[in-house]
Amino acid sequence: MDDLKKVIHGNQERYLDFLGKLVSFDTSVIRHGEDGQEGAAQMYLADFLESLGCEVDVFEPDNERMKLYPGYNQGHSYAGRPDVVGTYRGTGGGKSLILNGHMDTMPSGNLDRWETDPWRMTERDGRLYGLGTDDMKGGLSALVLALELVLSMGIKPKGDILIQSVVDEEGGGNGTLACADRGYRADGAIIAEGSNLEVFAANRGAWLVQADVEGIPIHASLKGFGVNAIDKMTKVIDSIRELETKWMTTRRHPLLAPPTFNIGCIEGGVAASTVAENCRLKFDVEYFPSETDAFGARHLVDKDEVAREVEQHISLMCQGDEWLREHPVRLQWYQDCSPFETDTSHPLVQTLADISGEVTGKRVISGMTAGCDARHLTNILKIPTVVYGPGSCHFAHKVNEFLPKDQFLMAIETYAKMIIKWTC
Repeated sequence: MDDLKKVIHGNQERYLDFLGKLVSFDTSVIRHGEDGQEGAAQMYLADFLESLGCEVDVFEPDNERMKLYPGYNQGHSYAGRPDVVGTYRGTGGGKSLILNGHMDTMPSGNLDRWETDPWRMTERDGRLYGLGTDDMKGGLSALVLALELVLSMGIKPKGDILIQSVVDEEGGGNGTLACADRGYRADGAIIAEGSNLEVFAANRGAWLVQADVEGIPIHASLKGFGVNAIDKMTKVIDSIRELETKWMTTRRHPLLAPPTFNIGCIEGGVAASTVAENCRLKFDVEYFPSETDAFGARHLVDKDEVAREVEQHISLMCQGDEWLREHPVRLQWYQDCSPFETDTSHPLVQTLADISGEVTGKRVISGMTAGCDARHLTNILKIPTVVYGPGSCHFAHKVNEFLPKDQFLMAIETYAKMIIKWTC
């Protein structure tokens, strides 16, 4: 396998051209995934996978089927937004491997703040700038190019290799959910989200919540005769922060940062001269897949119990307020991104960590703070899954997004060696 590095070096410009081609397609989601424009890029990739000898399946996610599963996000259209799965059939007798990445990106944001064209990849100071380079066309490209590299060297995998290029990850993950529903299974799976080339064996789950409070409007000069819904919502925020402090000081996971809350959006009232009649808050609840108790024992976390604890804590606060006691906060749990976890002793985790250590010089098994599609493969299909890819969450969802060039090339080498080690 020492020849892999030489071949990668010799094909470096072609590999960069391939990533640049994917970046040139505007595949940004619309209204946080309710719609999108991934179609043209997906068809380009489907043709490329077919040229490698893959059996290619192009299909649009089916909302009627997906709504039967936990974690489904409703109200999204998939007309012209297909998933693409390329299956390279092994010779038989080896373990199979799913390599999963998403084609969609977040919107570009204010173009005036970009130093380069978001859809024209630009190399500068060892960085590859462009929308989606980090999240996650870099990882997706590296998966595809790793398979091409292995096959170009005459290596014949024994196990099947499934490249999954999915849509709508940014909108909640229905693309990978559709692959799970379609029955694609393997002995292991790698999600190519940016992990700084560390092996992520777990991530935190996230519940998105909407809270509504009502008040009594009146002229601001007579505010004592009304009830300000914004003032009451500040009590909800204080309650949330109090619970966050409790969780951060009492809950532990060996791979993950403490659970957190994020106040993401607040709106209310109509004018400075009027006491606010309504206030709406949207917040995020991050929680563990499992926890270590005071005695060192691990136990699984029930996401519904997480929701109940939040509701009970806010309800208790309401009991201490005369208005909220009679007009309690209304909570709606509107998006579920469950956590995933794979035992760090599993061969998939250990094998990938060994290979990554050889390629990058660091062998790190850690956890991912953000949500990702790994949950559908572990929680629904029970497939051992890890997250591993070039780039970092720190570079994503921002103007002037970039991917370190050296990580892109090292990811290709690591994925190629993993394909050989796992499937041959």
